[in-house]
Order: sequence, then C-alpha cells, then structure tokens
Amino acid sequence: MAVFLFHGEDRFARLEAVAALRREHDDDGALVNNSVLFDGARVSLGELGAAASAAPFLGGVRWVRVDGLCARFEANQTGRRRQFGEWDGLPELLQLIPASTVLVFVEDELRRNNQLLELIRPHADVREFARLKPEEALGWLRGEVRQRNLHLTRNAAQALVERAGGDRGVLTQAVDKLSLYAGESNVDETIVEAMVPASRSFTIFNLVDAVAERRLADAMQALDGVRADGVDDRQILSMLARTYRQLVVVREVMDRGGSDQDIQETAGLRFDWLARRLRRQAQRYTQETADAALARILDAEVSIIEYRRDEGGLPEDLAIELLVAELAGAGRR
Repeated sequence: MAVFLFHGEDRFARLEAVAALRREHDDDGALVNNSVLFDGARVSLGELGAAASAAPFLGGVRWVRVDGLCARFEANQTGRRRQFGEWDGLPELLQLIPASTVLVFVEDELRRNNQLLELIRPHADVREFARLKPEEALGWLRGEVRQRNLHLTRNAAQALVERAGGDRGVLTQAVDKLSLYAGESNVDETIVEAMVPASRSFTIFNLVDAVAERRLADAMQALDGVRADGVDDRQILSMLARTYRQLVVVREVMDRGGSDQDIQETAGLRFDWLARRLRRQAQRYTQETADAALARILDAEVSIIEYRRDEGGLPEDLAIELLVAELAGAGRR
C-alpha cells in the first residue's frame, strides 16, 4: 500500500511533487490506462474504495488521485465542521488498499486541525509544501537563474522575491519572462519592478508601499488581503509607523542634498535599492506632509487606546481603515 497526502499553499511545488511521484511509479508506461482522478468535493467513500481496490490493467500499478477531499471538512465561518458521515470509515478503507495501488490526496493549504487530515495522517506519507521564506527563495532563485543563463543583479533578485513572494510557480514565470526580455543583458531592480507585478497574495509590504505611494484603491485592496491572511491590525499600524518614520528621515536627507548612500546609512537600510525606493516615495511628500502623516498614525494609536479604556476613540479595525484611507488618499478631492 502507498498512500500520500500532499498539501500546502505552494501549488507549483506541490504539483511538481505529484508529477515526480507519478513518474516514479510509471516504469512500464501503463499508468495511462490505470489512472483515476476524483473531485474530492463529490466523490463517495464507496467510489473511492472501488477504484482503489481494483487490480491494475496490463500493468503493475494503479494510480488513484483525489483532489480537495480534506477541504470538504474545513471549519466554516461559524467554526462548525461538517459531519464525517460515511467518511468515518476512511481509515479502515486505507488499511485494505492493495499494494498495487498508489493513492494520492492533493489539497491546497489546510488548517492544522483539519479533522479528515488527522484521520488520514497515520496511514499516509503526508507532505506539506509551504511558500519559501525570503532566504530560501533567494537560494532557490539562484539555481533557476543559472539554468537560464540570466544575469540578475543581487538587488534585482531581492526585488523579485519581494514582489513574487515565496511561490515557486510565480518566481519561475517571472524568471522566464525576464529571460525572454533581457537575453544576455543584466537585469536590475528597475526592470524587475517594471515587468513583475506584485503577488496577488498581498503582503504587509504591498500594503505599506501602496499607502506611501498614495495608491488609494491598491491600498484598500491590500488591507483586505492582509487581513484575510490573518495579519493583526497592530502589526499593520506598527509597519505604517516604521515606514513613515523612514520617510521623515529620508525627506530630511533629501532636503539637505544627500545621496542614496546617505539615505541608506541614515535610515539603516541593508540594500541600496531600498534607499532608491524610499527616495521615490519621499518625493511625494514635503517635510511638513511627511511629519503630518506620522502624527496622524500616532493619533490613530491614541484613538485605539482611548476606545479600549472606554474613553471615546475608535475600535481598532475602523481606526486602521480610516487611517489607510486618509494616508493613501492624501491630496485627493
């Protein structure tokens, strides 16, 4: 018996692993006639059992894949879980699968406490495919760049990871696009920012950039996105304050004629491309408007504290929404 469960938010890595597993069990090329794919949202336990217990036809292995079964048993918005019903018998079915069958459950990202996942886990090889962390993404990206003979500067690689996130599929598409565009030329962060859109999976960095650059619609969309991903409002407030403190410092350096290196050193930035980005953002402000924006963030924090003390103020979620709207929409009529 061979039972696998592959899940995680990195769809590219997950499906690549499924493909590799299939190749591993298709030595004789007979899987083309011995493969079954089920929609986990509709399949019954009986259908799965019949397919998994059948003998392979003119081959040594039978391949049965089920997509999205565990997702049927995720908690709903009220916190309730669906009843297992017939699926209570899944552990017994898994123990009866013949050795000639490879059964693969494929899922998107699952909650740690998914109850069907816990039923399957003792009987399966469970592998999670999380998005790469920034340093891991940079290491993985270096290999992809070498394979394509693409000349990507260090700052461009940093910018690419920040925009694409840790999703290997998005990174691969971006590298392919840059390789076609640049050929043998060097690719710097300016080209990356022009050609690679920010990931659809919003990060708090997408949010603060949209606010600082006064892109109101993008900022409100990013706010909804990061909240949906579980980012705390206090973290949003902290990152906004950090960004605007940097903008105040950068504006001061610019007003006295400082260079990008001066900005990098004064603001304590690790990368020179970050200094250039902050300069571009700070050009939208005067010293007075940058100071006023930072003061507005402090006012929002005071308002939240007052609300918690029952002294007026605003609830945290509303205070943050108004703050983002005011900062990103500054100068609009």
